[in-house]
Amino acid sequence: MKKFFVFMAAACCAVALSATTYTSHLKVTINQTVAEQDQVQVEVVNTNGVYTLTLKNFVLVAEGVPMPVGNIEVSGVEGVDEFGYTTITFNGPINIAAGDDPQYDFWVGPQLGEVPLDMVARFTGTAMSANIDINLQVLQQIIGVQLFGVAPELKGDVNKDGEVTVADVNAVVKEIINQ
Repeated sequence: MKKFFVFMAAACCAVALSATTYTSHLKVTINQTVAEQDQVQVEVVNTNGVYTLTLKNFVLVAEGVPMPVGNIEVSGVEGVDEFGYTTITFNGPINIAAGDDPQYDFWVGPQLGEVPLDMVARFTGTAMSANIDINLQVLQQIIGVQLFGVAPELKGDVNKDGEVTVADVNAVVKEIINQ
């Protein structure tokens, strides 16, 4: 029985999963009108080289008036590692889900149905940038979204590879065994 539990624990640890939340500057362009915000959170999750990028509780603030849009998420995108950063590219339809920020009762995104989205995002463990175009054909508009963000210093990154993964657990175990 003990061997079974050890095997299951090892199997759970074998999935390489890491998540990084970047504090980003957001720039939205609609018909040559620009709206900018700071302190927007963007999460990037890596599961064995397949990525999910989420802009959660996106609220467009234009001329001081908030318009709650929702959660923009692109998932299942394979990353390409080169030149010291990872690039993910997506071009297809998405559904914008309602956000969960309790200060807003109504979210515009779910009312739009499927929206065509074109995205290129580049990131390292400490910085990210993304260009997203949302083609709202109903309004004959392309909404341009640019994100530039940094991640806080990773806690638990024992081996200093820019990610907190099973490799860090292994490094701690080796350190304990060698003492």
